[in-house]
Amino acid sequence: MSDHLFELPVLALDCQAAGATPAHGDLLEIGWAVCSQAGISGEVHSQWIVPRTRRPIRRAVRELTGWSESCIEEAVDEGRAWTQLSEAFTMSPGVPAGTPTVIHFARFELPFLRELHGRHGRGTAFPFDVVCLHDIAVRLFPDLPRRNLRALAGYLGHAPTLSRRSAGHVEATAFIWSQLLPILGQTGIETWSALKLWLEQSRPSPRSKRRSFPLDPKQRRNLPDKPGVYRFIRKNGDVLYVGKAASLKKRVASHFKTRGPATERSLELLTQVHEISHTQTPSALEAALLESDDIKRFDPPYNVQLRTAERNAWFARRDLTEVVMKVDADHPIGPLPSKRALAGLAALIAMAEGADASPARMAAALVVPSAFLPDEPLFSEGWRAFSAGVAASPELSPARRLARASLALWRERRYSEPEAPTEDSEPTDWDLARVQRRLERSLVQGGLLIRRARWLCLLSEAIVAFRERGQCARALVIAQGSLSEAHELTQVDDIRRLSAQRPKSLGERRACFDANVYDRMRILLTELQRVRMDGGEIALRIGGHTYTTAELSEPMRSV
Repeated sequence: MSDHLFELPVLALDCQAAGATPAHGDLLEIGWAVCSQAGISGEVHSQWIVPRTRRPIRRAVRELTGWSESCIEEAVDEGRAWTQLSEAFTMSPGVPAGTPTVIHFARFELPFLRELHGRHGRGTAFPFDVVCLHDIAVRLFPDLPRRNLRALAGYLGHAPTLSRRSAGHVEATAFIWSQLLPILGQTGIETWSALKLWLEQSRPSPRSKRRSFPLDPKQRRNLPDKPGVYRFIRKNGDVLYVGKAASLKKRVASHFKTRGPATERSLELLTQVHEISHTQTPSALEAALLESDDIKRFDPPYNVQLRTAERNAWFARRDLTEVVMKVDADHPIGPLPSKRALAGLAALIAMAEGADASPARMAAALVVPSAFLPDEPLFSEGWRAFSAGVAASPELSPARRLARASLALWRERRYSEPEAPTEDSEPTDWDLARVQRRLERSLVQGGLLIRRARWLCLLSEAIVAFRERGQCARALVIAQGSLSEAHELTQVDDIRRLSAQRPKSLGERRACFDANVYDRMRILLTELQRVRMDGGEIALRIGGHTYTTAELSEPMRSV
């Protein structure tokens, strides 16, 4: 067999492991496929492997690889996995160095493969002749911000499915190899042996202290200094990221910083950006609404917020004991952003009404997993201190007292929006102040979500007028939670001249909500708050009633 690169079939190989080296983690999965310049030939194989030791597998590794204890049911022992892999590709005598193999980051995989061969190779020579695609990329693309598998595959025009499982990594590795071959040919490297010699003898060029990005700078410099939405696009046309901007030119320029701190995720994204598209909008508020809709439309992988995924809008019973996805007469509280959005408030109300502080209620009220609870005496002391702070108006029911206390604490302290609790960030050093503070936060956030739900329902069928400072007045007609019309006004008060909408009950308004409408109305409310706080003007027409900036100022303090 010739070792000419364009004619040579090679093995694309990937390993997933629980640690950086065999001394720190077990091999979990191996994937492979035969490929060439034409792409993958045949099937992509991937196989879970039974961990060799009882070392615990960290949560981060589980999330990255998709591994769980259930995977062991379909896993094979490492000896069988090695036999399957070593028999996957029979080397012809024409290339005596062993099976030509491409691995994206061989420095990681090779120690695991060599250790596996040492235990199960039966004294034979290591069967794989490996080249590292990362080492090739370092030499061919010295100025790329990042060369990890996702960044390099995306830069070359592939849409890799890299989250979880070796199969996606193998596909990306094979694609990168096929795209590197013509570039290697242009540099005079045409055979496997020449490639090996080049990697041994050449040294990567030092990376410049100033970052260099693949995108032509003219694309971003030609953007308008106006509000709008921008989209970062991969070479194959995939939308990678959607963002909003008060100034498209300035916001996009802020991504492409040649110096200073930058996250790995950001640099990985910018490595793949081949093109920028944009839509100019009359206002920053309208840009924010368009951004939300575009994220739902394109599902860009580098947007974290506002993607729909498995989300929905939820509705609760009046006593908060049950939550459903579709509003009905028995579940009028909503829309809510998640199924457990009011679990903390429900636990607080139940305990205020005399229910026992069970572990489940304590965990819900503190918004922590049960494994991170404080001891019962400390929680009881914190509960008494918390209850004393919300004990005003004893003639009211516990639920009403907590609702009043929630609003008062929100206006006093402005607790930030809660983030989803993570195992690694939960408190373990409880004290009285922390217990009381987390109970208060749970109360504030539950009350805030209920008050906000009413506002979102009102906005879902309304005419919204606003003037951002220094801009023209605009009016948006919202019907069933979507933007149906937009008008330019001489002044915000001209909203009174627009035709009134048919009044709708809160029940009718709630019926239009799903995750998309929830996000759109939440963003609209947030943007109206921003306009008001920045010194702009706002007005709302709900049914036949019009509310001015002055009339809205106090009610909007509650959300």
